[in-house]
Amino acid sequence: MADREDTPVKATATSARVIEALLELESATITELDDHLPHSKSTIHSHLETLEQLGFVVRDNWAYQVSLRFLEIGSVARNRYPLYQPGVSEVQQLATASGLVASLVVVERQRGICLYTAMGKKSDRSVGDPGETLPLHCTAPGKALLAVMAPEDVDSIIDDHGLQEYTENTLTSRAALDEELQDIQSRGIAFNREEWREDVRGIAAAVEGKTGSPVGAISVRSPTDTMSGKRFQQDIPGLVISSANRLRKALRSER
Repeated sequence: MADREDTPVKATATSARVIEALLELESATITELDDHLPHSKSTIHSHLETLEQLGFVVRDNWAYQVSLRFLEIGSVARNRYPLYQPGVSEVQQLATASGLVASLVVVERQRGICLYTAMGKKSDRSVGDPGETLPLHCTAPGKALLAVMAPEDVDSIIDDHGLQEYTENTLTSRAALDEELQDIQSRGIAFNREEWREDVRGIAAAVEGKTGSPVGAISVRSPTDTMSGKRFQQDIPGLVISSANRLRKALRSER
């Protein structure tokens, strides 16, 4: 959970911590939240009461959960991204053609955020959900987007977040990452070779908007045993590149 000791309004930060704890625990009593948060039961109770009155939290007997109000908020936020509307059908087609999990990913707060996900016949349901947060340096859509960002933006992201090691395959050297980003620029396709999670591979391509600036990426990922060999090196990359090209064309044609 993020440290918010330096936030201007402490009460707002406490409410955010309570919401994040409910998201993590899915459902929790005040006692369970007391074990999870650095606040007194009375403070937690006060914030829960306020959040419940405002419609952000619901209670079932003694347990609290986040409400569907966040679905409305998320839908509004998602629709402001130009990639979303034209991307939904393209992701669905890519999931069907590949049989894998296909996603739209954008960058927000220097992290990758999954806007939309479709499941193919060979999908592992444990992989990929809308709203999921992805590190940029070790995921296929993240690297695809870093490769088309301005160098100063890449520097800022790495300065702020570093190159955390998630698996033995994660690129933790800036020189190695820069070399790979150059390859991605040349190929137009990015690969994740079990760099974020063990036994999970991914392929992605960045999508640029009317002005040529990146608006997001389209990607697929799956367990290694369903994406290896020629399928990983040629077949699926071809599908991803075709999807990205169609999305670019759709964005350019929008008024």
